[in-house]
Amino acid sequence: MKKNENLTTAVVIVIIVVILTVSASYYEKMISTQSKVSQNSIYRNESMTNMMNFSEYKNGVYSTSGNYISPGGTEEIGVTLTLQNGVIIDSNVEVRAERDISVTMQHAFAANYKEQVVGKNIDEVNLTKVSGSSLTPNGFNDAIEKIKAQAKG
Repeated sequence: MKKNENLTTAVVIVIIVVILTVSASYYEKMISTQSKVSQNSIYRNESMTNMMNFSEYKNGVYSTSGNYISPGGTEEIGVTLTLQNGVIIDSNVEVRAERDISVTMQHAFAANYKEQVVGKNIDEVNLTKVSGSSLTPNGFNDAIEKIKAQAKG
């Protein structure tokens, strides 16, 4: 009987050693794979952050006026933009026109232009006609160019 007990004990010990060896090997491979995935994720996240933060424009709030020619003469519109990583995250305009029709058109523009501007890269914004106003966008675009120059410097 003692011989069978020793054999059984030896088999159990061999089985335990095999299980521990296989488990250790699996654990080592799993840790190695997780490390590689983590390193790739960190690299990807850093790359995305760098791409998102790359902008030739400084973050900030910029204000200026834009000018355009109306049938009655030169008009002006005030523009304030908030830039973050080259993207316009907020915008406001100030009606500065002097002629009645230009005042009306600037108000129409001010009420409806934001959806074409907010959330867009500043380099992609070039308005043409907004709410029937085809000249006010020229003043807005003029202000955008001035703000680009301010934000680069």
